[in-house]
Amino acid sequence: MQKFIASLKHRSGPTKGQPLSRARILNVLQVFKTIWNDAIEEHRWNLPDPCRSLKRHLPKKKKKVVEVFRFAEWVAIIEAMEAYYRPVAKLMVITGMIASEIAALKKSHVRDGYLYVHQSIVKGEESDELKTVHRERRILLTKALTEILDEAASKASGEYLFTMENGMTFTAERFQRRVWVKALKKAGIKYRKPYTTRHTFAAWALAIRTDQNRLVNLMGHASKQMIFEVYGRYVEGLEQDRLKILAYFGRDFKRGK
Repeated sequence: MQKFIASLKHRSGPTKGQPLSRARILNVLQVFKTIWNDAIEEHRWNLPDPCRSLKRHLPKKKKKVVEVFRFAEWVAIIEAMEAYYRPVAKLMVITGMIASEIAALKKSHVRDGYLYVHQSIVKGEESDELKTVHRERRILLTKALTEILDEAASKASGEYLFTMENGMTFTAERFQRRVWVKALKKAGIKYRKPYTTRHTFAAWALAIRTDQNRLVNLMGHASKQMIFEVYGRYVEGLEQDRLKILAYFGRDFKRGK
C-alpha cells in the first residue's frame, strides 16, 4: 500500500509536473478500498485490509450551514417581488414545498380541506413519483394557504395552479433567474437560494412550537433526524419573530393535524 501511495504522489496533477494533492490521493484510495472490500466478500479472502488506516486520515466534512430568513427580511422580499409571483413565494415559505412539487400542483389537488402533494415535474416531465416516498403528503388548508391557492386559481389559465407569467412550466431555475435574484437585490437582502424558504418554513414552524412529529409529515421526511440535526439548530433572534410568524401562518396552522 505504501508503494502504491508513493506511485500516486509521483504522478502528474492537474498542472503538468505537479504531484497529486493529498485530497486527490485519498479519493483514488477510496475507490481502491471499495474494490478491495467487494473482492474480499466475493472470494472470501482472509487477508488484512491494506486500507485499514485510511478512514482516520480523511478530511472531516463540514457541517451544513442552514440559512433562514428573519420575518422582516421576508416581508421586504415579498414587497420587492413582482406581484404575479408573490403567491408562489408565500406558498414556499408556509408549506416548505419545493419547486418540482409546486410546478405539478393542479386545481384538482385542492379538495376535502387539504392540498394533496403527490406529483412533480422535473425537466419538463410530469411524474407520480416524488423525491422520496415520504414526500407524498396532504397539507391542511389553513386560511392563509387557502387565500394563496384561491389567488393562484384565479390567475391560472389551465389546470396547473402555478406557472411562469409567460405560461411556461414553473421551475426553480426560471424562478431564481427571472424573479428571485431581482427581488432580493431590490429589497437589499443578502442573497440566498429559493430553497432557503424550505429551511425557513421548518425553522419558523419550530419557533411557534409546532409538534415535531407533525412537522416531519408536513415536510415529507422519514424521521425526526433531519428536524433535529438541520432545522433544529438555534437561529439567533428568531424567537423575537414568534408572534409575527404565528400571525403569518395563522392560528389554525397550530391546530392542524
